[in-house]
Amino acid sequence: MQLEKGEEDLTSEEREAAARPTNAGDYWKEWDGFRVAQRLFAEEVALIDSGSRDKRDKKTFGKRTVAIREWFEGLPESKKDEAENVAKKWNLEGAPNEDKMLV
Repeated sequence: MQLEKGEEDLTSEEREAAARPTNAGDYWKEWDGFRVAQRLFAEEVALIDSGSRDKRDKKTFGKRTVAIREWFEGLPESKKDEAENVAKKWNLEGAPNEDKMLV
């Protein structure tokens, strides 16, 4: 996802529009704040993920999940609220209309 502005400069509406899933399959499971936050703040998650993984050891996957969960728990309430609101919106609206026809 290429953005012209840095992630910090985006409004919540711009961040939501850029992160919105476009494939109908992404809506198979209901969205929650944790899943949405990983998309909204993808650059932060990538930094956490790269710092907590060992590419040589596939057994570190659980550590990566724990690190991202801890990151989410430490988010400011404003970011958690933003993620929860976007989750409600995506669950209500569902996949974009073009993809709904393909399912």
